[in-house]
Amino acid sequence: MAFSFDLSYLTFVATQAALKAGEILRKGFGTSYQIQLKSGRQNFVTEFDKASEACIISFIKEHFPTHIFLAEESGLSAQVGAETILWIIDPLDGTTNFAHHIPLFSISIAAYYKEECLCGVIFQPLTHELFISEKGKGAYLNGERLSVSTTDRIENALIGAGFPYDVKDHPTLCIEQLAQLTQLGATLRNLGSASLALAYVAAGKLDGFWMNNLYIWDWAAGQLLIQEAQGKITYYDRQARQLTSTTSLLATNSPLHEPLLKYLTHPSI
Repeated sequence: MAFSFDLSYLTFVATQAALKAGEILRKGFGTSYQIQLKSGRQNFVTEFDKASEACIISFIKEHFPTHIFLAEESGLSAQVGAETILWIIDPLDGTTNFAHHIPLFSISIAAYYKEECLCGVIFQPLTHELFISEKGKGAYLNGERLSVSTTDRIENALIGAGFPYDVKDHPTLCIEQLAQLTQLGATLRNLGSASLALAYVAAGKLDGFWMNNLYIWDWAAGQLLIQEAQGKITYYDRQARQLTSTTSLLATNSPLHEPLLKYLTHPSI
């Protein structure tokens, strides 16, 4: 598809916004800050979530004043029109880790046009891991092109798995699926940051990532990274197509995708 705008410039602005916000998080990590509880168990927000988000939006607005934003803390800035470029932002994915001084979190920024991701940036400011993808141009970590792993057996796989915060609506916390994966021999890791886990799948550090009830800002940038790194991603149990609805997600390399999807969607098999 040909675009009437400079795609590389979108990617550049997204990257610079992530770097600027990353400096805020890097300086704030491990310091004292106020922590507020959002809905759900262990679901926090800090002043650094808000400062990072404000920094990202302000920077992008300087370059694209007519663009629209959907950010985790501030929500949708305006109605999305047919020709709108929508920026989807998670300013601090892994707030619970951040609040407990655990150095696993990330910033996620993606630009969408007509429900298609144009570019995505995921940045881990403590390790300086900068993941960048641009539609049709590949996925990169600090300038090195990425490709998903070649692991083809579940018993040899390292799988990222997440747990939802809304324990009242999901009291078993996906125990059936987790039990199925462990019985199949997979090694599981919960990083506490969905966007970082998706980036690690794109980089071949994880062989897959699975989680229920993710919001779009959790996976918006990671989706393109996975696709551009030749991985596969499936959304299931998805609610009506709304920007604020949740979905269950599986991202893997090609050999693992179908067998893992079967076990996750039919855990008794």
